[in-house]
Amino acid sequence: MILIIDHKDSFTRNLEHQLSDFDKVYVEDRKDIQTSILEDASILVFSPGPGKPDDYPESKKIFHQFVGRKPILGICLGFQLILQEEGAKVERQKKVLHGVQTEIKVNTNTSTYHGLHNNISVGRYHSLQVDPESLCSLKKSIIISATDSTTNIPLSFEDSERKLFGLQYHPESFLTPKGKNIIQNIYHASLDRIGGFDRTS
Repeated sequence: MILIIDHKDSFTRNLEHQLSDFDKVYVEDRKDIQTSILEDASILVFSPGPGKPDDYPESKKIFHQFVGRKPILGICLGFQLILQEEGAKVERQKKVLHGVQTEIKVNTNTSTYHGLHNNISVGRYHSLQVDPESLCSLKKSIIISATDSTTNIPLSFEDSERKLFGLQYHPESFLTPKGKNIIQNIYHASLDRIGGFDRTS
């Protein structure tokens, strides 16, 4: 079961629909989640949302409770929240991007972009960014798997040791044509699979 920890974002239901192609999905407000539901989930997803990571102390607590214990995916706000809790700095970006499609450079040697091209288009909806200069504070196991093609701003990461993933952009948006492929890759990597095949067999 995939559990979306909801930050009251208008895109959450679209994300739920996309994830439901792979598993049963539950959506729970971060303030009202029962511990039993968190324990039962196979993957935790921190949703997009308004504001900044510091506005969501409940989600931070959940992250620290389950990081390394369960696969975790953060999207947009969730991406920022995870990297901030891991030691990076979140700041306001010079150019606000809401409903803008941009090209990004991806590392095809990562699980997230397995089978994809080096450059893909994604839909972005954010006014905050992770400061690239603060990435040196992250654990060495965290790999920045995609960056903006022009500004080098980090746009996705993965930590295969802890099954920790993050996307600054919206995979469920029509502006991200390969979004379903990316989510499928992350889902399989979370279950120790790549390209649909079990890596443990």
